[in-house]
Formats: sequence, C-alpha cells, structure tokens
Amino acid sequence: MKNTLICTVGTSLFEGNLKHLSESTDKKPGNWIEIKTNYENQNWTLLAKELLKLDPTARLVGAEINTVEEALKKKWLNLKNLIFLVSDTEIGRNTGILLKKYFEGRNDIQLQNDVIVIEIAKLQDPAPNEFKTKGLRNLVRAIGEYLDRFGLENCSIDATGGYKAQIAIAVLIGQALDIPVYYKHERFNEIIDFPRLPISLDYDLLGRNAHILTEFEKGEVFSSDQLGQFDERINVFLNEIDVDDKKLYELNAIGQLYLTSFNLRYSKEIILNSCPEEKRKEPTFRDDHYPDNFKPFVRKIWDDNKWIQTCWSLDYSKQKSIKGTEFFVREMNEENELVGTYKSKNFGARFRIKIYDENLEKLNLAAYRLNQKYNN
Repeated sequence: MKNTLICTVGTSLFEGNLKHLSESTDKKPGNWIEIKTNYENQNWTLLAKELLKLDPTARLVGAEINTVEEALKKKWLNLKNLIFLVSDTEIGRNTGILLKKYFEGRNDIQLQNDVIVIEIAKLQDPAPNEFKTKGLRNLVRAIGEYLDRFGLENCSIDATGGYKAQIAIAVLIGQALDIPVYYKHERFNEIIDFPRLPISLDYDLLGRNAHILTEFEKGEVFSSDQLGQFDERINVFLNEIDVDDKKLYELNAIGQLYLTSFNLRYSKEIILNSCPEEKRKEPTFRDDHYPDNFKPFVRKIWDDNKWIQTCWSLDYSKQKSIKGTEFFVREMNEENELVGTYKSKNFGARFRIKIYDENLEKLNLAAYRLNQKYNN
C-alpha cells in the first residue's frame, strides 16, 4: 500500500477560484466573504481555517485539495507523507503556504511528517528558457529526492496541478520508475491513473557515455569543441544553445530523468560483488613511459574498490584523444570492456578494469560509479 503522495501544484486555486469569488459566483459558500477577505489580505492562516469549513471535494478549494481528498478514499493509499512541489513564483510560494496550513489543519489525516512544500527553482513562466533548461531539471531532481527518501514502493504521484510540461515530466517519471501517476481534470468526478506503458530505458547508453553524462549531471556546460566527437544517441538528453556564435550543450530534463531513474532503480538492483581476495591480482603495466602518478592512480582505483579483480595498462593508440580522468564501457573484439583514462601535463594513458563476476549491466554501473567518485 502506498503511503506517500507527491503532488505538482498549479495556480488554479488562486487565479481560477479565489480571485474571481464574488456575490455572483454560482454555489458560493456561506463564508465566501471571509474567504475573499482573507485571500485579498493574504492572510493564509485565516484563509486555511475558512477553507477547512468547506467540503474538500468542492471545486472552490482547488484541484490539489480535491485530488488529495479523492486519493484518501482509495484502498491503495494510507497517507503518511504529503509533498507539494510549487513553482518559483510568488503565487506558487503562497499557494504552497496555504496548502501546508490547510492540510496541517486536517485532523482526520494522520501524517508521519509535517506537510512538505518544495519550491522548484527556475520553474517560472516569465523566463521560458530557464524554465526549459533548469526548472524542469530541478523538478526531476526534487521528485527523485523524495522517491529515494520514502522509497519507490511507497510513493505515488498526483500530476493534476501545474504547467503542462510539469505534468508531462511527472508522468514520464512514473512511467520510467513504474510508479502510479494520478490526474483529475476539473470536469472529472474522480481521479484517474495513467496506464502503464511497456517501456524500458537502455542503460547501455549510459555505460558507453558515463564520462560525458556524469559531467553534464554536475551541471557542466560544454562547447562542441570541448566535447569533440560524441555518441549522437545522447543528443536526446541535451539542450543545444547558441552563445556568441558557439554551440553549447547542457543536460535537459529528459537527460536528468534518465540519470535519476538509473540512480533510483537500476543501480540498486545491480550489485557489484566483492572479488574474493585469492582471485584479486595487483595491476600490471606495459613497459612504457606513463604520465606522472599514473601507476599510483591505477593502484588506488584497484585498492579502493574491492569489486575490481585487476587492472592493466593499454596501448597508446589515439593518445591525443584522452581528455582526463574518465571511465566508460566500449566494445572491443566483440567483447565489452571497462576502460579508464588518466592525463597529466598533456600526456595521457589508458587502462583496462576487470571486475569480478563481470557482465554488461555491472560494467555500466561500474563506469558510472567510478566517474562519480574520481572524475572531479
């Protein structure tokens, strides 16, 4: 049974309902003057108390309250944690304050934690470019944070409120992580769930591009010159922007979703088993000249990660393409292999990493984790 509801929040409660509340409003409540007065005075504490007097299914109280109320009636939900994701706008912040006061005033709901309201930075319509490039990514991160905190198996998403793009992202997260997503249109008399789609994400793409995607995940922006040649398949994860006649690339919301889903689900299902000590072999090196500290670095990688069986240095082909400390999976002679690179003073070298109980899924995870740990 689900116990956590993560809700996207829009502006309909204020802009669509309370702002237009008047003597001529159809089916206005008996306390409509008190509601209108406290709304106009921005007294959210008193406004919440007045809304608590109304039927929570009444349209006037807004889509967010309506959908939570509908969810409470479902057998699949025993609500213990309630999270609202609001926009980076004054109306978004104020809506969040009101919803928090309202639900903390509901004596019939026994939550384990205080109502959580999270403002999503850059999720605002006055700056559409930042909305696209940063706001939606921040939304994915925020949802991922609470899915991780409360557990995928305990969470569901209410995608009723908010911008259309915000709702779409919430639906995609649900599809990627097999989490139920619910929605209520103002003309529906109950919430509906989005049907599960038979889709899966290809994380082999991450293994082969772990070094690049890890950098993008940190918020880095790269020019086409800095990236050089890269796997065109990751274009779907990138925003391309023109600055001073140069093309710059950064991770987009879909890319963030891809990496978030990997971290929350895939990486926890795959286990990198420690290699038995009797099977571990110290790294070996060809009789070549190497960059400063290359050998100590390879030995450190091997020593720090007990799931690595051994390492050995590789040949110097295409040495100029080495950009720094990176780890990725490549196919060589019809075999998948995990490769690390190291560079010092414009001099680079490669090494092969052999992990215990090796298969492609574990190689993908190993590449990602090594980049997170050593690619600073």
